[in-house]
Amino acid sequence: MAFYCGTVLRLDLTRLRASTEPLNEEWARLFVGGKGLLLRYLFDELPAGAGALSPENPLILATGPFAGTIAATCSRLAVGCKSPATGALLDSYVGGSFAPELKFAGYDLVVITGRAPEPVLVRITDADVEFVPAAGRYWGLETAVLEQLVREEMGPGAKVLSTGPAGENLVPFACLSTDQFHKAGRGGAGAVMGSKNLKAVAVRGTGAVTAGDTAAFTRDVLRLQEDRVLTVDNAWTYEEGTPFLVDAVSDAGALPTRNWRTGSFDGAGTINSTTLLGIRTKLRACMQCPLACRQVHQFEGYVCEGPEFETLGLCGSNCGVSDLDAIAAFNRECDELGLDTMSTGAIVALAMELCEAGAADYGLRFGDTGAYLRAPRLIAGREGFGAELALGARALAALKGRPELAIEVKGLEMPAYDPRGTFGMGLGYATSDRGACHMRAFSAGDDILGGEGAADSLAGKAQLVADQQDFSAVAWTGIWCANMAVDTDFLGVHFRHLWGRETSHEELMTIGARIWNLGRLLNLREGLRRADDRLPERILSVPHPDGVAAGKVVGAGAFRESLDEYYRLRGWDSAGVPSRETLERLSLTRESGSLDLD
Repeated sequence: MAFYCGTVLRLDLTRLRASTEPLNEEWARLFVGGKGLLLRYLFDELPAGAGALSPENPLILATGPFAGTIAATCSRLAVGCKSPATGALLDSYVGGSFAPELKFAGYDLVVITGRAPEPVLVRITDADVEFVPAAGRYWGLETAVLEQLVREEMGPGAKVLSTGPAGENLVPFACLSTDQFHKAGRGGAGAVMGSKNLKAVAVRGTGAVTAGDTAAFTRDVLRLQEDRVLTVDNAWTYEEGTPFLVDAVSDAGALPTRNWRTGSFDGAGTINSTTLLGIRTKLRACMQCPLACRQVHQFEGYVCEGPEFETLGLCGSNCGVSDLDAIAAFNRECDELGLDTMSTGAIVALAMELCEAGAADYGLRFGDTGAYLRAPRLIAGREGFGAELALGARALAALKGRPELAIEVKGLEMPAYDPRGTFGMGLGYATSDRGACHMRAFSAGDDILGGEGAADSLAGKAQLVADQQDFSAVAWTGIWCANMAVDTDFLGVHFRHLWGRETSHEELMTIGARIWNLGRLLNLREGLRRADDRLPERILSVPHPDGVAAGKVVGAGAFRESLDEYYRLRGWDSAGVPSRETLERLSLTRESGSLDLD
């Protein structure tokens, strides 16, 4: 199989045993790679109802078929498991260079099961796999220090995927880190790795990826790079990066401010791209990427990548913090400790409102950077007030008797686009397979970034959201970066080399729908229902007091009607269960030999 290694590596941590098996070629045909193969393997590997932090929850690392080639942005890695934050499926993505190195070592996927009797670090050098004791040497280290140490031991070419102290302490929104600043951020994969007594997986590979007709593939990829990648549509990535969104989203009344109480931040001008460009020192790129969207900035006493828009919104405006140096320091603490900045910022903002309301006394105040800067380390160590914040927004708000103040979906804290300023984002959050997520459907692009959609209407958004979710699902088989503007024609050029034939828009979107419906089946099996496809009451019915979105709410009735429409378009019943006809059309029935629904 061109582009595939054809091998799955299994790491049984309970027995400290490594083994290999052939990649399931039928699954590769139906689900391709990345998100698709990850969910297909997860469906079989995860026992129904298994606890997210139990040994039975597998941690799966999935590459895309184009990792290790020159295909633009396809060096990304998909990380999957059952999320400790939500109890739903989790697929989280990280750039850098780990996925190509895994392919060079000879593996398409790594399936990690069980729990090591003592902390370990796994070293992979081609076919050689070692389980190295981690206690006393690696366990407890922060992420950058760990990577440096492992590279000194394995050589500078080693790639490391690790959990930080937050993951070791099973914080449910702990992330995984690679190449120092790259994070598989959302949903708690770091806690799953920590629960397995696994500190890191390090890999060095000396092989190569085959590409069939290499000359033809190279010609096509280089042509696409000139015609479709290095274009005006993608120029924002290296000119300003994601911080350009601060002004645009704030101007639309969609920038979460002071725990989502308003959507326009009076301090936006101090944390926007204009300010960051004044301290930018250089650009960095992931492997295989010509765009170089990673903005490197000089702050007081240190240099770091970022902060990106989501961090500026959730750790900045949502906490009422306009001090850019403080936000960067908060970001750095989260990175080194292995915390998702999005969830951490959202939870700290919630804690600030709890303090303001007299429901808690953490010493946290909107705009005050004192306790704010201490919060990440306390959360990662589950110490002081961090022990309660480490529960996550939903559990923390419930503990303090104010569940309405937690702005989350399925237990995952919402991203930095307030649906009251872009209604379609609300439907996207509610129906996202992993909880509130802006990456699967991004109607804000249509609502507020130059599209033709009405920001304060759900009309037509059910179709838009379903289409965007299907497209993201097929794009993440590749795994193409969501920051690059591409379409099915672009993907189809690559699939022509992968499959040796032409593919249509309809066929590619069917792959996306197949993957999306598989995720729905997995979540239904784990107990999620229509009631989980919801939005917080504050978003549904509490209007902003000021700004361009003042007085606007999504509305419970309009949301319910849009959700019903979304289910109909998907071929699901009113409870959100895919029909037998839908599953047969998508080759997801037992009769197809693809999936045992029982």
